[in-house]
Amino acid sequence: MIVFLDTGVLGLLSSPSNKGDAIKCKEWFYRLLARGIYVITSDICEYEVRRSLILASLINKTVKGIENLDELQQVIDFFPLTKDVMKKAALLWAEARSQGIPTADEKNIDADIIIAAQWQLLKEEFPGRYIVIATTNCKHLQRFTEAKSWQDINL
Repeated sequence: MIVFLDTGVLGLLSSPSNKGDAIKCKEWFYRLLARGIYVITSDICEYEVRRSLILASLINKTVKGIENLDELQQVIDFFPLTKDVMKKAALLWAEARSQGIPTADEKNIDADIIIAAQWQLLKEEFPGRYIVIATTNCKHLQRFTEAKSWQDINL
């Protein structure tokens, strides 16, 4: 099994808070690791979370969230944004548009499509393995991938 963390879940894991969904998500994540589940995320997710944490640190003068994100890089792999990923994402984006199912504004970079492309490439690389995206919002990702709310991925 491979669990691919999307931006929302990576944000919860990086959160300086240890309350509510943040602590529940952290406990869930460490249960995955304890069971030997391969956990991965994307450089695009890291970018989205990091920019928010940097903005928050400028306003709140705290860097704990950034430190948490940096520590996660020691524990999980970050799928790079390669030329193959971006070609696959462009194809998915165009196919979705041509079918009338856009996932973001036309001028938006559409991180969900990039994540979907990475998921599809993982499926090709690891045929037969169950690969699921752990997310906080299944709507767009479920059109192209196996995506579940992180709370629904139970082992």
